[in-house]
Amino acid sequence: MKIKRIDHIGIAVKKIAEAGKFYTDVLGLKIEEIENVVDQKVNVAFIPISQSEVELVESTHPDGPVAKYIDARGERVQHIAFRVKNIEEALAELKAKGVR
Repeated sequence: MKIKRIDHIGIAVKKIAEAGKFYTDVLGLKIEEIENVVDQKVNVAFIPISQSEVELVESTHPDGPVAKYIDARGERVQHIAFRVKNIEEALAELKAKGVR
């Protein structure tokens, strides 16, 4: 598997409006877009940094996966996504190594 770079870091937050202030007011970054992902029950704020992004992920439902994640673990990094040369090959390799 050829990992090219970190694509994005997803951070689970209770409220994008509140958590986003750190990135905009303190770090001077800009939230470029907020997208509603209905099937995942989340809103996602995209904050580009060079060739990567920070994504603030907010649950839109109290029973959604991100809400449950925050209840169990608190607001924190939820996932790191790597950009790879070939996603199908990377998935097959990871599956062969026992990665979920």
